[in-house]
Amino acid sequence: MHAEMEEYYATNKFFLSRIGGWPYQHKVLKMLLPCILTIVQYSVIATEIILLHDTWGDVDTAVESVINITIIAGASTKLINIVVNNGKFRRLLRLMNDHWNVFNSKSERYILKYYADIGQKVTKYYTAYCCTILVLYLLIPLIPRILDIAIPLNESRPLKYIFPAEYRVDKEKYYYPILIHAYMSSVITVGIVLSIDTMYIICVLHACSLFMAICHRLENIMGQTNVKTYDNEKIRARTHYHLFIERHDSINDDYRELMICLKKHQLALEYVQILDSTFTHVTFVLLSLNVLIMSVIGLHLINKLGQTEEVIRYICVTVGAFTHLVCMCFPGQLLINRSTEVFDKA
Repeated sequence: MHAEMEEYYATNKFFLSRIGGWPYQHKVLKMLLPCILTIVQYSVIATEIILLHDTWGDVDTAVESVINITIIAGASTKLINIVVNNGKFRRLLRLMNDHWNVFNSKSERYILKYYADIGQKVTKYYTAYCCTILVLYLLIPLIPRILDIAIPLNESRPLKYIFPAEYRVDKEKYYYPILIHAYMSSVITVGIVLSIDTMYIICVLHACSLFMAICHRLENIMGQTNVKTYDNEKIRARTHYHLFIERHDSINDDYRELMICLKKHQLALEYVQILDSTFTHVTFVLLSLNVLIMSVIGLHLINKLGQTEEVIRYICVTVGAFTHLVCMCFPGQLLINRSTEVFDKA
């Protein structure tokens, strides 16, 4: 991997490696980690299904179970998609590495770094945001225990859980194992969403940087009568790119620059096509689930307005769902805008 690319995307590599999604980690880990995470996730879904069966007809319980199942299923879908399309993801990273070598003029390198820096900041802010929401969400079951110590009553306060589930055991006796299981599922869910969403945003921002670099080069051609050539510029790429342009005295500088822009635009389109094929189907499924969750939570909150702890819990979930919706939609719109700018500059 290119040294500068490694510097900007080190955090994303770390996150993806923790869930077995990094294409260049050991094959055993790429198979083992997703299997373990998926087993934990679906074990929680199993307890929700049992709860639905045992409380059939209870609308409130059914709504809560559906929300939890949908969130966990959405995160698992993300993980399965990145595992199934790991080959495409590897190719995306390889193309990104090649782009850092091909787009090697001073202005192009500046644009690549600019968007990579934005991606790095988005990753940091998104991580801080997810961790904050997660901590607030996980603290809810501990509030009664903390209050029992700080402000004791004649009897212990009722036990709280992160979400309702049925384990077919004595819940008071096995309270902490059940709580740990729920904690594990919550951390895994947020970890998967954080890792894959930030990498998706990074990939889209990289595509935007390619189109902006091409736009800048086209502006230089159109803005000057005589475009200075970069005598020392070397275009390095894999053999299949065919970017080696023979220098002939009969070919003017403008034509040469236009040919370079054309070839680089083809590279950008190739990258976007692979990016689209990797994420388009799963994104459609996740956006549908996202809208479903926000709609159900909105209706459910009306019945919970008098329960402060429940309201806080579902507000956290709603804010997370809305943020996830923005993270899925905004990068795509940004990519559309940047790609159309190429035609405006031409």
